[in-house]
Amino acid sequence: MKKVYFILIFSLLSLLTIGQTFNDIINTQDNLERLQAYDNLVDELIKIRNEESDLKRLELYDKFFQEKLVISTIRLEEAIVTRVIDGDTAEIEIEGNFYKVRFIGINTPESTTRIEPYGKEASDFTKQYLSGKTVFLEKDISETDRYGRLLRYIWLEQPKEITDEEIRTKMFNAILVLNGYANAATYPPDVKYQEYFIKYEQEAREKNLGLWSLQKNITQDSTSLSNLTEAATITDSSTVTQKLYVDEQGKGLIKGNINSKGEKIYHLPGGIYYNQTIPEVWFKTEEEAQAAGFRRSLR
Repeated sequence: MKKVYFILIFSLLSLLTIGQTFNDIINTQDNLERLQAYDNLVDELIKIRNEESDLKRLELYDKFFQEKLVISTIRLEEAIVTRVIDGDTAEIEIEGNFYKVRFIGINTPESTTRIEPYGKEASDFTKQYLSGKTVFLEKDISETDRYGRLLRYIWLEQPKEITDEEIRTKMFNAILVLNGYANAATYPPDVKYQEYFIKYEQEAREKNLGLWSLQKNITQDSTSLSNLTEAATITDSSTVTQKLYVDEQGKGLIKGNINSKGEKIYHLPGGIYYNQTIPEVWFKTEEEAQAAGFRRSLR
């Protein structure tokens, strides 16, 4: 009997909470479409309350609040994109104030202080999508990064619910990854959508889209990378062939990094972890990296 009372009280509190949400919407947005959506949720709650089995009713309540009301936990802030800085960074305006915002959960190749393969293409893609547009910003855990930039997910439209389809069609962070202009980059604690981004990156890799086509080209030696000059080979007396990885200014593009275990690893352009690797040293050839005690990344 106590269980029945508990469930009834839980149901009433749930309805009261939704009622308060109705008032907030009416007073602030007058959004008929969202009101209808909430009406539908109330109808579902009434059906659950009429379920005879206590256990079944409790199961349905759990599912309802885990899935149906997930959208109520999302706080979106409207902004206007005033300038695109590069593929994953932009300047936005919110109520007359200007901020730089870094798109979280992803990473595009550099196109500002230095040019990385496919960096310009990623930047152009972002400009095409976002310049002058109204977007909706979603915060995860962190407010800003160490450079003072806002850390946000960028929604092109307000999602009706959080599903795979909504994310892949309305969230720009995801769209960049799906089209091969960015890779998934996990930086805790901001990992709310990371499982989606990782899946989308795999889809883009399998289709050889965007920057992932570069990795295929390097392996096959069929074409040169954007902004990557493949110099003539240098052959010594032992016929060891070296390939130069340099940009248009002759700067090395191979990234050397020392991980938390003290291992020295170098990453070639187009590699899985290339874009998200922060280099401690740059090399022009693999031989140069190996001579410095670095080994090639396994992936």
